[in-house]
Amino acid sequence: MRSLVFVALLALAAGCGSAPLLYAIEPATADTVVDGEASEWPSALRPVPSEAGLSIGLRRDADDLVVALIAGDDRQARRIALGGLRVWVDPDGGTERVLGIRYPAPEAPDARSVVRNGPREGGPMAGTDPQRLRRRFESGLDEVEVTRGVLTQRATADGSFGGLVASATWGTRGLVVEMRIPLEAAPGLLPTSAGDAVGVGVELVDVRATAIQARSAGRRPPRREGADDRPMPSEGRSAVEPAAQIATVTRWLRAGFE
Repeated sequence: MRSLVFVALLALAAGCGSAPLLYAIEPATADTVVDGEASEWPSALRPVPSEAGLSIGLRRDADDLVVALIAGDDRQARRIALGGLRVWVDPDGGTERVLGIRYPAPEAPDARSVVRNGPREGGPMAGTDPQRLRRRFESGLDEVEVTRGVLTQRATADGSFGGLVASATWGTRGLVVEMRIPLEAAPGLLPTSAGDAVGVGVELVDVRATAIQARSAGRRPPRREGADDRPMPSEGRSAVEPAAQIATVTRWLRAGFE
């Protein structure tokens, strides 16, 4: 009966465009290991909302949430290699950005790099250097970037920071990211323990929106008649518009324990 109720809630959530989709968190199996491999996940995977070629699996291991994100689409894999991805956790089941874990965590790209190397929606990867992207991906595997409130810090991905573990691989079957996220209140992680459902947000670089912002930032204001009272550029530097910000998109779902 409990399973039937859960399925009914899932169908209701899927039919409501304004509410995050309800996903099941399965009990962890004996082979649930955070090693960046996807062999134990196929039966537990579901599509990430509004993201073609990106799947997510959720399991509970004691007091931890084990998350697997698998980019079987080359466009999604390159997008993650370029900017990493950030998983947000709301212990109350909503869409509050309470705890964020960015992994892989290479040095943050600038907008120009995103526009030049990022995958365009429905378009080719023009100008992309595969080896450069792979080097970026590999440079971000040892650390995670943890955001809680206004504080962001870097920590090793081996579990020494509050039990937070992350691992990733990028091979012929796609890009795989796995995390084990403690759901109990802990310094630097969740301020309160999670309940029976948690909100999970998957944040990715939005290449198209970043390109639009970069084009807008690069436009000079129209020339005016009369005196030009704009400040002179500093000596040795040209007058340029402020750098564009990198845009991101977050896909939310509500994860409930079976």
